[in-house]
Order: sequence, then structure tokens, then C-alpha cells
Amino acid sequence: MVDQGRTFTSREHVVGATTVVELSGEVDILAATTLLTRFDEITGARCPDLVLDVRDVTFIDCCGMSLLCRARRRIEVKAGRLRLAGVAESRSVLRLLRLTGLLSAFDLCLDPSADAAFGPAGEGCAEPRPGEDCPCARPEGGGRPAAPGAPTDSAVA
Repeated sequence: MVDQGRTFTSREHVVGATTVVELSGEVDILAATTLLTRFDEITGARCPDLVLDVRDVTFIDCCGMSLLCRARRRIEVKAGRLRLAGVAESRSVLRLLRLTGLLSAFDLCLDPSADAAFGPAGEGCAEPRPGEDCPCARPEGGGRPAAPGAPTDSAVA
């Protein structure tokens, strides 16, 4: 197998009831395959609240975009919320969202670096949806969000 120097990493942590996944590197078929199971766990919870920080994504292809759309659909079915953070800082993500006409399909969080930005009243985030104060941050079945303050890392080279 030829190593083309492609790398991808993800880091996950919880802020309140919100799971934040920071993506970096190349979100391609390899990354999408790696993330699929974890995203399904997160989006399988009742009222999931997920922020995907894409500011450090250097490349995204149709498989990566498909992963984002799948997460969005699953979260909508569960009456949850998905926000994309750092889209303006990731030229490749912004470009692909514009080319596909999907930019307006996602809620954009403009300042994920501030802790308050992940809450309903966070400055720079989209307006909260009705019923967003859903107390059911616990997942159904096998999936479970990471414990608060316990980051998990995964890397694919």
C-alpha cells in the first residue's frame, strides 16, 4: 500500500449536554469510515446536540460530505441539533458546501472557542430551536456521549 501522506484526526469532548467533535486533516473515505460508528452512536441518542468543528479540515470529499449529511438527517429525526463550527476557516469545507448548495442546510456556529458558544444563548451560534432545552441528553440503547471533561482522540494515518 502506498502512503500518500494523508492524515485525519478527531478529538471529542463534552460541553454541558453538547458533544463537540473537532475534525482535522483530510475527511475522505478513510476518515468517514472511521467516524461512521461513533457518529451513529452520538446521533442515535434522544435529542442529540452535536457540534462539528471543521476549522482544521484541509480536504473534504463526497464521502466526508455524505457523513455530514447522514449525521444531519439522523439528528433531525431525533429532534436534536447539529452545528458546524469553523466553516469560514476551512476553505475546503466552505467550498464544497457552497458547490453542493448545502451551506444553508446546516446551522453554523461562528465562535466555538468560547464555552458559552455551545449553549443555547451562545454568541455567534444560530438561534436555538423550540424545545432545545430538552433534558434528555442521555442516549437510547448502546450509544453514549463521552463523559464531560474526558476527551477521546482517534487518528488515522
